[in-house]
Amino acid sequence: MFRLFKKKVKESETFQNHDQEYEFTWLDIGEDNPFNKRILDIRSLTQHMLSFTKEKYVAELFNKQRHSIGRELINTKIPESKTINVNLVYPHNGSKIEGAAYKAKCMEDKWDIYGWNNIIYLTRSWTGEVVYKAFINITDTSFEIQKIEYSPDKYNKNDQSLVVNHVHFLIKTLALGAIYPHKVPTALINEKDIALYSFSQFGHNCWYATYDDIVDVIVKNS
Repeated sequence: MFRLFKKKVKESETFQNHDQEYEFTWLDIGEDNPFNKRILDIRSLTQHMLSFTKEKYVAELFNKQRHSIGRELINTKIPESKTINVNLVYPHNGSKIEGAAYKAKCMEDKWDIYGWNNIIYLTRSWTGEVVYKAFINITDTSFEIQKIEYSPDKYNKNDQSLVVNHVHFLIKTLALGAIYPHKVPTALINEKDIALYSFSQFGHNCWYATYDDIVDVIVKNS
């Protein structure tokens, strides 16, 4: 039986240390920048900010998600979803991607990742909301994301590149363990606004923001 649409639950996030002063530094492409993109170093906020919820039911949902392997997500529909065709390829040993690929360890860790039936479900760890469904093909040496179904928001409804870049960032950092920059909307100009947006999206798992696409990021050897 197909599941009905999964109800969206407001995360109701509260920041601790929100009023603290932080230092943000833009790094142009060069010796002090490990990537081939201009980046904003936001680690002073994202690595020290704490987040919590005053809503008991959200905390209970987060705790409930810690015990899930995502099987209940099979056939879950994203309300008013849109889709985009992509070609994102990642190294893989050819085995079936099934169960939990990444689990949040704390409230500052904002995502869980599951795989079932050649679909990768990228869900919010606090609520279990399915934000992205990545449809994949697996070969002996890689897996390829061929299509992304996503939940529209005020930023990506006019810029689908944010969808592709966010999925790529989550796969590279959470599933594959890389340190990577992430793309932010060009509407965000203030550096603290960029850092707060980044933290609300990715929690402690983000370090460097950029306005550029990241699907062609090159990481310099240290």
